[in-house]
Amino acid sequence: MRRENKGSIERPRRSKTFRNLVNGAAAVLAAVLLLSACSGSEETGKAVRAQAWTAYRLPFNHVLFDLKQTGAKEGWAVGERGVILRFNGGTWEQVESPVAVPLFELIFPEPGHGWAVGANGTILEGTAEGWREVPTTERWNLMSVAFTSPSDGWAVGEKGTILRYDGNAWKTAASPQKVTLNRVVFTGPKNGWAVGNQGVILHYDGTGWKAVASPTDRTLYGVAFRTPEDGWAVGEKGTILRYDGKSWSKAESPAVRTFLNVAFPNGKDGYIIGRGGEILSLKDGRWVQEGESPTRKTLYAIAAGPDGRPWIAATSRDIFRKGS
Repeated sequence: MRRENKGSIERPRRSKTFRNLVNGAAAVLAAVLLLSACSGSEETGKAVRAQAWTAYRLPFNHVLFDLKQTGAKEGWAVGERGVILRFNGGTWEQVESPVAVPLFELIFPEPGHGWAVGANGTILEGTAEGWREVPTTERWNLMSVAFTSPSDGWAVGEKGTILRYDGNAWKTAASPQKVTLNRVVFTGPKNGWAVGNQGVILHYDGTGWKAVASPTDRTLYGVAFRTPEDGWAVGEKGTILRYDGKSWSKAESPAVRTFLNVAFPNGKDGYIIGRGGEILSLKDGRWVQEGESPTRKTLYAIAAGPDGRPWIAATSRDIFRKGS
C-alpha cells in the first residue's frame, strides 16, 4: 500500500564484484552480535498508533544501523551492504557507496564532512565530492565512531579495537579490553565512554582508556549522555544503566526486550529503541513505554535535531519520523 510523502528512489547499478562482496558481508552479519536482534520472529509488540509517525518507504530490505539529522532538511543513514542514504528534505535517496560491507555508524563533525565505519575495519570519509574509503590496516569490525572536533575522532569495535583520528590518519590506540565495543560517545575532548559485550564499560579521561565497574555482565549496545554527569546505557534483556557522575548502577526497566540504542535528541527528551519496535520515553526520571510505535520490527537507529522530533529506522524497509 502506498504511503504519503514518499518518494521512490533509484538504486545505483551493482558492480561486477557486488555478489562476492555481499556474500562476505553476509558472513560478517552472522558473526556480529549486534545483528542477533534482527529477526522476523520478534515478539508481538503493543497496539500501535502509526498515525503519530510519518513513514518513508525504502525500495529494498537492507537493515539501516544508523542515521543522523544534519540540518533542518538534511539527514544521512547507513546500513547493510554498504548502503548510504541522504534525506533531501522530502525523500530519502540512495547515493553511491564505495563498499558493499555493512556500515554500522556515521557522524558529521562539521557541515558537509562525514565519517562512517563498518565491517572489516572499513572507514569512509564523506565530502561534497562523495564518499571514499580511507586506507586502514585494521580488519576487525568497527561498530561505532565519535568526534570531539573535526580533527579528533575515535572508532571502536571487535576485540576491544580502538582507533584514533588525529586530523591526518587513523591510528590504533591502547585498549584495556579484548571484547567487542559496540558504542562510543564523548561529552568533551577529555571525557569519553564506550560500552560493549559482557557489560564492559570504558572511560577516557584525556590520558587513556580505563575499564570502570559495571553493574551488569549483559551486552550493552547503546550509551548516551544528557550532561557529563548524567548518562544512560542500554542492552540485552531490557538492561538499563544510569551514570550519576560517580558510578554506574542498574535502573528500572519496563520491558524485557533487548534495547539497541538510546538518545537524547535535544538534551532533554530521551528515547530508547530495540526489538519488537520497542520505544521508551524518559518521563520524570523514569523510562516508560511509548505505546505508539509505528512498527513491531527491530529498531536500530534513532536521531533527531533540536526540535526533538526523532527519526527511527526499522528492519521493515521503513524510516519513520515522529509528528509534532
